[in-house]
Amino acid sequence: MVMRSAPLMGWKNVSTGSDAEKHMPITRICVQVQQGSIYGVRDRLPNGQNYYYFKGVPYAKPPVGQLRFKSPVPLEKYAVSYLDCTKERSNCMGLDVLSKEISGSEDGLFLNIYTPKLGKKDDPEPLPVMVFVHGGGLIGGHGDSSLYLPNYLVQQGVIVVTVNYRLGVLGFLCLPDAGIEGNAGLKDQRMALQWVNQNIAQFGGDPGNVTLFGASSGAIAVNFHCLSRESKRYFHKAILQSGSIYTEFSFQDQPEEKARKLAKLLGHSPQTDVDVYEVLRNAPAKKVFELQPLVLTEREKAVEKLFQIPFLPVIERVDSGDAIITKHPSEILSEPDGIGIPIILGYNERDGMMVLIDAIKTLATYNAEPERFIPRTVAIDYFSPEARTLGEEIREFYFGSKSVSRDTLNQLTDVFTDKYLLAYRMTVELWARYQRKTKFFGYRFAFDGLLNKGKAIMSLKTMKGAAHIDEVYYLFSSPLLRTEVPVTDRSYELRNTMVKLWTNFAKYSDPTPEDVATGGKLPFRWEPQQNVPEAAEQVPLMCLDISNGGIRMCEMPEKRRMDFWTQIYQRYNGRLSDVKVPVISSSLADANNNI
Repeated sequence: MVMRSAPLMGWKNVSTGSDAEKHMPITRICVQVQQGSIYGVRDRLPNGQNYYYFKGVPYAKPPVGQLRFKSPVPLEKYAVSYLDCTKERSNCMGLDVLSKEISGSEDGLFLNIYTPKLGKKDDPEPLPVMVFVHGGGLIGGHGDSSLYLPNYLVQQGVIVVTVNYRLGVLGFLCLPDAGIEGNAGLKDQRMALQWVNQNIAQFGGDPGNVTLFGASSGAIAVNFHCLSRESKRYFHKAILQSGSIYTEFSFQDQPEEKARKLAKLLGHSPQTDVDVYEVLRNAPAKKVFELQPLVLTEREKAVEKLFQIPFLPVIERVDSGDAIITKHPSEILSEPDGIGIPIILGYNERDGMMVLIDAIKTLATYNAEPERFIPRTVAIDYFSPEARTLGEEIREFYFGSKSVSRDTLNQLTDVFTDKYLLAYRMTVELWARYQRKTKFFGYRFAFDGLLNKGKAIMSLKTMKGAAHIDEVYYLFSSPLLRTEVPVTDRSYELRNTMVKLWTNFAKYSDPTPEDVATGGKLPFRWEPQQNVPEAAEQVPLMCLDISNGGIRMCEMPEKRRMDFWTQIYQRYNGRLSDVKVPVISSSLADANNNI
């Protein structure tokens, strides 16, 4: 319910494309939600239409003191009569994976809402809702408008909500014997979805039509929710951009040992896990965050520094109470029609390019230690002679007789990229065999243009191709990254197309619907993944190819490389989708330990 509006003191400059900047008064809008009254702002979209935003909206109690590491607790009522949500509040404490700087605070469970209209009682045409989960390795990042301004998405008639959630050790500590089951960061996201379900109608949204989407580690988080029955009560479709539960840094290894080691690094000698928990709960948050790299396992230390992320999601114990998942992901995906929602899943042509930031400093080690090429999801002892032999086989496949050097960076990028592509391939395999009632849309993003900001962030602009997160800024604006482009540039056209595809999916569960008046049909059809019999030898790997040459359906161009990896997984794991996933307790179902 909209209560009233009132002009704020001051004026705001609004850029309207090529027109001169115009001045308009900032108008604040008050909306009543279940927790109280919040003030937001009326602003202008790029096309000149009005929209409304509400930033820094609390969706759970601050997870501090006794609540540190625990599942989020609902916020029943705001402490003030009218809560100012005209600007963002603190982010959750996080570590930037590139700069290694720590920022934010423990009190960071806020979300941001962007809507083209506000709710009316019994609104006959509520808007689709898109909830975005930011990336950053589940150890850093935030969802604020400096990086994720969804004005072009909102322009298409959807509401967008961006979410901040606990990161690193604060979000993913797992110490079951002390009552800390893990996945608090994922449970924060789920509580944000609950808040949206309760309140989004007040902002003009439809709680019965919510799309959850994310990029990179945000996509990994979205994948967890797609496998969680409890989470799926609050959303109805999903988009996973360059990340899935099969990505090799999706699961935490040796969580209890890491927690115990962290307590010792703080100068204590705890006797029980309850003692460990008390040490960590009472330590300064920033100090705990700073010590995280020192608890890495030997296997984790051996991989590229960019992915040395110690605290990640876990498969929880069956009796944990509010678990995200308690089974191996392949077991869930192998349940006939067990997912129950349509998804878009895609990868970028050169996702692995980002790893070059660190790898280029130590190229010689890949010649001396070829086992570094082996994904952590392969069931092999990394420190064994067998692993060295497998590493040499991988090196020969990609490099032939050449060594790893600056002259073979393209081949090295392919190796790193294929770890992402494998995660895509594994999901396709299981979906095609077992998920028949809902649609799967796959894509390959290979466009190289002005909005490929992933490469810009990583200072890799001279390399060709689409790097990790390069597709993100064809969907979002970022004042920080300067994402406005001339209308004559091809990136401008592609942004319009990408936004249309994503919002069509949010509206109709199909990115290129044929039987709906979409306000301008796209000149191509995005076909869903074909199903095959469970025992079929081959799964067709068709995807929508988005490249500088146009947009079309095609067979996955990297099929030869994927076939190479398929035989490796069959040799060491049994089948492609039987990936090695750490489990935290023998009390898990036996099936978890056998997969």
